[in-house]
Amino acid sequence: MSFGTTLPRIFEDAFGWGVCIDNPWTFAGRLPPKSIVIPHVLSLRLPQGPISMNFGRQMKFKKFNRGLSTVSFFDPVESKRREISRMFSRNVAREFQKNKIRFVRIWFQWNLFQKKIARGKIQDYQFPLDDFVETMNFYGIDIVAVLGNGYYRFLPEGLNINDPDVYTARLVEASREIVRHYKGKIGLWQLENEPNWWMEHFAVDWRRGGVWFDPSIAERILGALYQVAKDEDPNALTMINLEADSAKSYLKNYTKYCDILGLDYYPNYLQATPIDVSHLSKASVARRESGKPVMIAETGYPTGPRIFGYTAANQSEYVRKVCEAAYSNDSLIGLGMWRLSDSYWLSFPFQENNFGLLNQRGIPKPAWQDFTEMIRKT
Repeated sequence: MSFGTTLPRIFEDAFGWGVCIDNPWTFAGRLPPKSIVIPHVLSLRLPQGPISMNFGRQMKFKKFNRGLSTVSFFDPVESKRREISRMFSRNVAREFQKNKIRFVRIWFQWNLFQKKIARGKIQDYQFPLDDFVETMNFYGIDIVAVLGNGYYRFLPEGLNINDPDVYTARLVEASREIVRHYKGKIGLWQLENEPNWWMEHFAVDWRRGGVWFDPSIAERILGALYQVAKDEDPNALTMINLEADSAKSYLKNYTKYCDILGLDYYPNYLQATPIDVSHLSKASVARRESGKPVMIAETGYPTGPRIFGYTAANQSEYVRKVCEAAYSNDSLIGLGMWRLSDSYWLSFPFQENNFGLLNQRGIPKPAWQDFTEMIRKT
């Protein structure tokens, strides 16, 4: 099928299977943000338990903990965390390569690169995801990098989140440094995240500040990020992803800022059953109306809370069904499964903490095997 544009390598000759990472700090050797305990009221940095990104294989961490198969990532020594994170990156990349997972989608969260806004024109930038990027490049795993996502936990200290002019100017400065630094290493930049759903993000305390109430903020941010990406890396493509379960999409407002349109589907976000993936049929409408290549940027099913009816068995069923539906849909070029693993960092609503194909400790749930088997069948 011809889409009328040059596609990243992940989509050139086959359907692109991918996995989303929600905890980039783990791969950057940084500590997690504060968990959302009570939205808009209480955030706390919770204790972190052991992590074992070995996908069920025995690993030797003699240098760290005398041969145990898990390591504590909550360590005050950053150099130790960085060494562990490099090992995690290698393990993940090898597992993806083995299972024909072609891309990883990950937040390039602003405060990993710029911890705080400095006074004056000179800003301090760091690039702690270099090891992750180089490892994925080495193993042939393409990266879909999410640029400029305004979740509050991703923002640098001292940023004015009430003045749209200041916010956008600072975002452009930092994003330009990030794209320039990774030029040629990132095939697809996702610009912000679910711009048709920002008010819902605000309601659950993912976003804060008055900038999100400015009527022109989406156009200003997306237009600026699009220009940054095209200026700094003309060979890379851009994507806008939209929350697609509802009718609140307004395709024409967003498609001018992207080469690829991403759709996020969560048909069981509010109810555990019935498991129904028929919503993916909307992709053909989005493809026709947008005139852009379309992929599923995010989709998934949580394994909890069990009190709401979410289970590991249901997650496996959803994964099998959504993979079959996406692969058989001629309007789609790829699918990103949300998400690789649960984390000790907690969000709200509660089901947000249970979407991982791996659990908090990095051990595979049954759905991981279902996902990789579905890929091998294609």
